[in-house]
Amino acid sequence: MAAKSPTTFPTDHAVELTANGYPVDTSPDRFGVLEPANDLLADDDGLRAAMDDRGYLFFRGLLHPDTVLEARSEILLKYAILGEIDDRYPLDEAVAGDGAGVETANLRAFSESVRSGPAYLAVTDAPEVLAVHEALLEGPVRSFDMRWPRFVRPGEGCGFHCDGPYMNRGTERIFSSWIPLGRVDRHEGALIILEDSHRSEKLHAGYLRADADRDGLTWLDDDPRVVQQEYGARWLTIDFEPGDVLCFRMDTLHGALDNRSETGRCRLSSDSRYQRVDEPADPRWSGEHFEGHGGRRVFYPGLGRWNNDDFQDEWKDVDERGRLLLREEKKV
Repeated sequence: MAAKSPTTFPTDHAVELTANGYPVDTSPDRFGVLEPANDLLADDDGLRAAMDDRGYLFFRGLLHPDTVLEARSEILLKYAILGEIDDRYPLDEAVAGDGAGVETANLRAFSESVRSGPAYLAVTDAPEVLAVHEALLEGPVRSFDMRWPRFVRPGEGCGFHCDGPYMNRGTERIFSSWIPLGRVDRHEGALIILEDSHRSEKLHAGYLRADADRDGLTWLDDDPRVVQQEYGARWLTIDFEPGDVLCFRMDTLHGALDNRSETGRCRLSSDSRYQRVDEPADPRWSGEHFEGHGGRRVFYPGLGRWNNDDFQDEWKDVDERGRLLLREEKKV
C-alpha cells in the first residue's frame, strides 16, 4: 500500500519555488499537498465523487516504477542524440546538454519517434491508467492519438491554463493524466493545481467557453500570485515519484513550477487525454493524420535559447524538412 502523503511540505529546502520566474507563496494557506486517492481504486462511484469534489485524483504508485523508468530511458536516449543530454553524466540523471543537434535535426520525425515509442505508450495506455478513466467515464475509453511527452530544461516552466479550450471540438467528457517519467520534486518543475478552481463561475462564464485556436487563446497568466488573487484557493502539488499518476478535469486550472534543479537535471513527464471510444473525438488530436494546431508546426517544447518567435510555445515552426525555423529564416 502506498504511503500516505504529508499535509504540508518541509521548509528546509534552500531553493525558492517560482513559476515562470515569479515567486510562489508557500505559506500554508496558499500552498498545500495533493491528497492521494488510492483508497478509492476499488470504488468507481467513490472515484467519480472525488473527482467532482476535488477536480483531480492523485495516485501514489499506480504504475510499476520499472514501466515508467523504461519509458524514461527510451525517451532520454532520443534526446541525447540531439545533444539535449550532457553525455559527461549518466543518462538517467538527465543533465541538460548544449542541444547542438537541434537546429539541424528533423524535428517532425524526432517528435513522432518520441510520441510513438513502445515503452512510452506502455505508460500512457497502461491498463491501470485506462481502468481509472473507464471508472470515471463509465465505459470503454481510448487515449488521444496525440500524446504530450515533455522535456523541461532547467529554467523552464509553464503558464497557467485549463485544458478545456484546447480540446473541445469533440466530446466534452475528457480527462487529463499527468505522469512523471522519473522523480519530479517541486523544485524540478512539478505540476501544480489550483484547489477548487473547477468550481470557478468566472472561468466557466468566459475562458472555458473559448476555442484556443479559433480565439487565439494564451495563458491565463504567468504569475501564480495573480492567478490566486483572481481565482482564490491554494496551489497544490507534491514531490512525485516514478509510478505516480495525477488525473484532472478539463476545467481544473493548473500549470507547473519552474525547474530549478541545482544539478542541471531536466524534468521528463507526460500529458495524455482520455475519452469514451463511442463519443466524437477532436480532430486536432485524434485520427491517422490529426491536425494539431495546423500549419507546418511540430511539438517541441521550450528552447528559450533558440531565436525562435514562439520559443515559449510548445509548437515550433519548421521547414519542409522538419528543421527548426529561426526568426531570420522566417523573414526571408
